[in-house]
Amino acid sequence: MDAVESAVKAMEDNPIFNAGMGSALTYSGTVEMDAAIMDGEMLSAGAVALVRRVKNPVVLARIVMENTDHVLLAGLTAERLARAFHLPSSNPITPKRRKALTRAKKQAAQGRVPWLKRNAAFLRRHPEVLGHDTVGAVAMDAAGHFASAASTGGMVMKLPGRIGDTPLIGSGLYSDKSGTATVTGWGEIAVKLGLARTMCLMMENGMSAPKAAVKCVRWASSRLHGHAGIIAIDRKGRIAAVHNTAYMPWAYASDSVKSLRAYEYGKRVARLT
Repeated sequence: MDAVESAVKAMEDNPIFNAGMGSALTYSGTVEMDAAIMDGEMLSAGAVALVRRVKNPVVLARIVMENTDHVLLAGLTAERLARAFHLPSSNPITPKRRKALTRAKKQAAQGRVPWLKRNAAFLRRHPEVLGHDTVGAVAMDAAGHFASAASTGGMVMKLPGRIGDTPLIGSGLYSDKSGTATVTGWGEIAVKLGLARTMCLMMENGMSAPKAAVKCVRWASSRLHGHAGIIAIDRKGRIAAVHNTAYMPWAYASDSVKSLRAYEYGKRVARLT
């Protein structure tokens, strides 16, 4: 649990990612962030949605899991919980995200926004328009227990109040005794297909993490023609990182490798100590 929380927290603090600092903006120019975390051994989970000024939503999601009888808290109540636990606040809006919103609105006025016109060809040429790069982390400990965490600012130019897959247990992430998975991509696709839970069901039935991830991503492509990416670990420690988007940077570390390994465009790009 500490590993996945720390990994996601680090990405929330980095403005290059669409989570925490640097989150995508709604149509109104505001930020509404979602996050979730799950313990596969106990099936404990916590999530928050529509939070605006919490510096690290994933930390708040864990507070929901460990200190309330609920799984998901949203909006004002979640913000009050953050203040009660003295979590740091911040303004996550960056100049880069303001420019992205302005660009998206201009493209919408020209009828070129894919989620309005369903223009797949345009989306392939300009994947940055969606800005749906959810961050996630999965982990397995020495005893074979699984955990997962995820965080996102959501889709660029989304309607205020829109909640995607990230805080929905079974859609954006899931962990149980068979494995663990987090999902990125077009949130509505993951919600409709329950992708994270489907991944774990496949692994429970004996499918390896790589094969299950390929099947789920292909399913998202063929059934709903949407973007999806999955990272996962199965009970044998096999890892998966599969996506149908132009890119999905990812990295992993384990007892069997001496340093963290990072990948982009399907190729290893870094060996970090």
